Amino acid sequence: LAQTYDGTAKSAAATTAPAGLAVDFTYDGSGTAPANAGSYAVTGTVNDAIYHGAETGTLVIAKGAAAVTLTNLVQAYDGTPRNAAATTVPAGLAVDFTYDGSTNPPVARGTFAVTGTVHDANWAGSATGTLTVGMGAATVTLESLAQAYDGTPKPATAAAVPAGLAVDFTYDGATNPPIEVGSYAVAGTVNDPDWAGSSTGTLVIGKGAATIIWSNLVPVYDGSPKGAAVATVPTG
Repeated sequence: LAQTYDGTAKSAAATTAPAGLAVDFTYDGSGTAPANAGSYAVTGTVNDAIYHGAETGTLVIAKGAAAVTLTNLVQAYDGTPRNAAATTVPAGLAVDFTYDGSTNPPVARGTFAVTGTVHDANWAGSATGTLTVGMGAATVTLESLAQAYDGTPKPATAAAVPAGLAVDFTYDGATNPPIEVGSYAVAGTVNDPDWAGSSTGTLVIGKGAATIIWSNLVPVYDGSPKGAAVATVPTG
């Protein structure tokens, strides 16, 4: 009267006194032995030309033992819920998950205790593990890498995906943007609690464009040498 589900019909059995008499069974009134997990009222009735007798009881078919293996436990932050997954034996069973005791999958970075429990009428099983949500991978594209000298600092800029992330820069290892003409190794690194990413390039500061203004181009003869004059922008 105590059996375990395996997908096959589960018949009760009986002994008789005197021994060896045939016994007919019904399960909740049906002559068909059940297969699914559950409790069934059983009646066993002697089927004999000389003897009669009957007995009642309860057949309990317990859920079968399913194996659960948690998967997808290492993920990267992307601002959306991070769901664990599972495989089961037998395959294809539904699995319910909790994360630190909550049914809501986490969004934030961190580690979360995961329990996966089979949700099935005939099978039971569970597994535990840890879901780790790491930093998301951001893309950084360096910009403003070709500039002209004008005596002021020339910082690089960057575009990040996802948009709007803060990016820290170094120039030949220094945090201060350069002023002078030259080439500088630039590194742009995302500064964010949830996203990581970086890119490298070269900032080239070219010579600035100076303006030359000529003057004294139409002098009056007086017997002395006559030279042109210039002014520049910037001056000096």
